[in-house]
Amino acid sequence: MTDIWTDALAGLRPRLGTETYELWLRPMVMVDAMPGLLRLRAPSLFMKEWFENHYREAVLQEILSRTHERYTIEVDVAEDAAPIVEFVAPSAPAPIPASTRRASAPIGLSERYRFGTFIKGASNELAASAAHAVAEEPGKRFNPLFIYGGVGLGKTHLLHAVGHALHHARPELRIVYLSAERFMNEFISAVRFNECDQFRKRYREDCDVLLVDDIQFIAGRDRTMDEFFHVFNALYESSKQIMVTADRTPSDMQGMEERITSRLNWGLVADIKPPDLETRVAILRQKAEDERIAIANDVAVYLATLVRSNVRELEGALVRVSTFAALKGVPITQDFVRDVLGDTAAPRMATQLTVEAIQKAVCGYFSVRVTDLKGQRRHKGIARPRMIAMYLSRELTGSSYPEIGLRFGGKDHSTVINACRRMAEIQTTDPELRGIIESLRHQLVGQPG
Repeated sequence: MTDIWTDALAGLRPRLGTETYELWLRPMVMVDAMPGLLRLRAPSLFMKEWFENHYREAVLQEILSRTHERYTIEVDVAEDAAPIVEFVAPSAPAPIPASTRRASAPIGLSERYRFGTFIKGASNELAASAAHAVAEEPGKRFNPLFIYGGVGLGKTHLLHAVGHALHHARPELRIVYLSAERFMNEFISAVRFNECDQFRKRYREDCDVLLVDDIQFIAGRDRTMDEFFHVFNALYESSKQIMVTADRTPSDMQGMEERITSRLNWGLVADIKPPDLETRVAILRQKAEDERIAIANDVAVYLATLVRSNVRELEGALVRVSTFAALKGVPITQDFVRDVLGDTAAPRMATQLTVEAIQKAVCGYFSVRVTDLKGQRRHKGIARPRMIAMYLSRELTGSSYPEIGLRFGGKDHSTVINACRRMAEIQTTDPELRGIIESLRHQLVGQPG
């Protein structure tokens, strides 16, 4: 009995990630265990409520899969040892046939991201239609489905929407959603704790639908790519649905093995472009309705004209404007939007800023070559521009450290981290460097930092 909680944690750790495990599960202490009931103690009321709302079901499913018995979990708080009402579960039920079983709800899906809240337009029509088809016939049409596009355009929204729709229509399906970064971290954890068999079983056998966000993150990670390759093959050969997203096409993912890019091209590759004006207005109207924000049609059109880059910035601009209007107690008008956002707010380029564009700008400023930035030379005339380009790439594109390293000739992520840290520190005492970076930032995004 005393091992039930320990075993459950061991199974959940690679699935949820070390950070989640250490923050939310490890502090929970098992007080007592008896047939059908676990009594836990949380160090605070907040942690008790967070555990019950986010991880209790995952723990119960893990216990069920290991013991084939249904348990109840009761949680008290360390500083409040009030008596706990005990519920004893009935004897273990007979195994549920695969055709009638009900899988647990997918972990990590946001309630906000459903098909009902996704605005379809010319810029995303193919991707949205393909996602609907996958939700209706998983494993049969568009397998794999690969959706790519810039930041904040709706890729993750469609991924979550497919997960929600499938779980509602086909509750027996075992749906796994995660980011590529989490896939890598779980794999590293599995290797470290000798749990590779459990990891492979989870993704190759105990999975009917695999939804992976930002697959480009594993590029250049040889062992992770190898593991994903085998997971892909196992699921594909079993007619299990695979859906992934990325910020670029499979062939443009530097450092990704050719055998993986080839497989990602087997199904449908659909892009999402920045939304056109009509779609942006529709998105604003939907957001305003959801948030109960009063905004006139002409103001919505003006705001949609002002913010062209992506959906995330568009919705953020609406929230910013409405918050200021509520604080000042005034209606939202075109003049008020102009006062809050400025005339040139967010025309931060309809096209997404790239690492390559930053490299070219830095090279032009310092009169060096892009090949020099990607090379191994450590001469100050090259090293300083290289660090500045890495720093701006991290700041302006939000790319991960490993990804930036790849685009600088395969540099290790620790090199990028060090460069960013040094540039941030030196700027505080070196006005000349600060001026150079502000000048380049202004050139790239049209505004100083």
